[in-house]
Amino acid sequence: MGRLRGGLVVSCQAPAGHPLRDPEVIARLAECAVLGGAAGLRVNSAADITAVRRRTGAPVIGLHKVRHGHRDVITPTAELATELAAAGADMIAVDLTPESPGPGPALIEHVHGLGLPVMADVSTLEEGLAAWDAGADVVGTTLSGYTARQLPTPPDPDLGLVEALAARGVRVAAEGRYRTEEQVRRAFGAGAWAVVVGGAITDPIAVTRRLAAATPR
Repeated sequence: MGRLRGGLVVSCQAPAGHPLRDPEVIARLAECAVLGGAAGLRVNSAADITAVRRRTGAPVIGLHKVRHGHRDVITPTAELATELAAAGADMIAVDLTPESPGPGPALIEHVHGLGLPVMADVSTLEEGLAAWDAGADVVGTTLSGYTARQLPTPPDPDLGLVEALAARGVRVAAEGRYRTEEQVRRAFGAGAWAVVVGGAITDPIAVTRRLAAATPR
């Protein structure tokens, strides 16, 4: 975990139907991220982690997204967590919001039983404090703005949640809609332990869409 402290974690993911949806492509994105200075990676699925491991020994936060309701929930079962560990994850992310069908704190215990730390992905201060009290090693602001009661998703990251969690002694990973150097700096200024950036680095469709929206066409 110490290798991630104070660093940038790059989320290398691509959903089904995306042109980059291939484990080897994800692995190449991960390699590029490490060459660019990423302290670690966040990777979805055992298959992608296996491919990434062939290209880099950088720390990997593993997860497995499962569609549930209006969004994907993150590693909702012990079986999925076990698969991620076997594939080479160094930390496992789990969904600790009420929207996840997972077993909550029991899943944290299971991951610890595998010998790995847990990143609890949450959407509110209350969820984050509960996850920390339940033994999560890192609390991610990943899901702020994505739960049903928080829709529509705001455009900017939830720096207030980062600050509120850090002020209570929580080891917090700032994640969700970070797109600029200034936002990353502000997250660390608010007390973040690490910052996770995904689509702003690894999704050329999202980057192009955002910049194309500024053109006269």
